[in-house]
Amino acid sequence: MEILIQQLVNSLSVASVTILIGMGITLIFGLAGIVNFAHGEFLMIGGIATWFFVGMGLNFFVALVLAMVVVGALGFVAERGLFRFTLDRPMNGFIMSIGLSVILQHVVVRVFDEFQKSTPDPLNTVWVVGDVHIIAMRAVVVAITAVVVAITYFGISRSRYGLALRASVADQSTAELMGIPVRRYVTGVFVYGSILAGLGGALMIGLFPITPFVGSVIITRGFVVSLMGGLGNVNGAVLAGLVLGLVDGFSAGYGYPEWTDAYSLVIMIVILVVRPQGLLGGTLGPKAS
Repeated sequence: MEILIQQLVNSLSVASVTILIGMGITLIFGLAGIVNFAHGEFLMIGGIATWFFVGMGLNFFVALVLAMVVVGALGFVAERGLFRFTLDRPMNGFIMSIGLSVILQHVVVRVFDEFQKSTPDPLNTVWVVGDVHIIAMRAVVVAITAVVVAITYFGISRSRYGLALRASVADQSTAELMGIPVRRYVTGVFVYGSILAGLGGALMIGLFPITPFVGSVIITRGFVVSLMGGLGNVNGAVLAGLVLGLVDGFSAGYGYPEWTDAYSLVIMIVILVVRPQGLLGGTLGPKAS
């Protein structure tokens, strides 16, 4: 039983990072219809930026906030300078995102080299509950993700901004006629999704070493989460992220860790065969007019 609880605790921290990138992907797709394959590189840059700021002597959590700002600014530049010109041609945007992914990866390798980066444990504390050892940083990662999920959920479902956002997703032409600045909302959602990726990268490097190539790995998991939950559905992304987190934890404790990604893909395929719309259903990713 202790091993089961230990694996469950460990899997929740991994699930948290997966949830953050899945939420960013599904939010951006839900409003703008943009499939941003460079989203994994945004997460990687969030981690590298955190490592860089910590190396300058800043507190880890200050570095985390600065990394979110850096990736948010990168998202703003990418949306305004690139993706806004492809909203009517999603396939062009997808191809452009692949190119952006390669460029960002090579820029980071050129500036910071290709070797893995890590930061010291920000808290350096382990809580012992019975026979279960809980690394404090893992608990903080889960807590931060829970707060972000709650803010995102209530922001979308309860605020005036969220109401306008949902109206834009339902019918952008009508929303524009009602005075909703849909284009501005697309930019805002893209930047927010990018910030979530930056936060995910910062939290990830607080748990594990990362390399400039981690984005190409994590983006697969992000799209698996988005597809499993239902593209455009934030609640679905959270649920699917938890499912994959449990798969990670239990495959490490009871199965073959090297097969973790295969397990995840098999689960995704089964879910999409049974429910093509995903666990909680999704949107069609409307285009901005």
